[in-house]
Amino acid sequence: MLVMAFGIFTLVAAMGAGMALEMFQGRKTEKGYALLHAGFALAGSALVIVAALEGDTRLYANIGMAVIIIVLGATVSLKRAKGGAPKGLVLAHAGLAVACYLLLAYNTFVPAA
Repeated sequence: MLVMAFGIFTLVAAMGAGMALEMFQGRKTEKGYALLHAGFALAGSALVIVAALEGDTRLYANIGMAVIIIVLGATVSLKRAKGGAPKGLVLAHAGLAVACYLLLAYNTFVPAA
């Protein structure tokens, strides 16, 4: 299950990097693309939550980080819809997402002690 979540988040990361580049270049992101990014992120998060509920307590940190990442992402989306370019929020969202992704990679590929 974690390998599938990791694969989904790899796709989510690539999509997010593309959207961030578009924003920093001053271009608008397609609304459907942003919603697809969010949908995949929620699907990956659901898999991580299920794995945690099945007893992998190492994932609690990922879940906590994901809540903050989701709030930041929603805030970015709302500000972008109003015509803004919240670069600081995008960097915070992306930075925390990278940290969460790396922690998920560790939890996925390094067996629990």
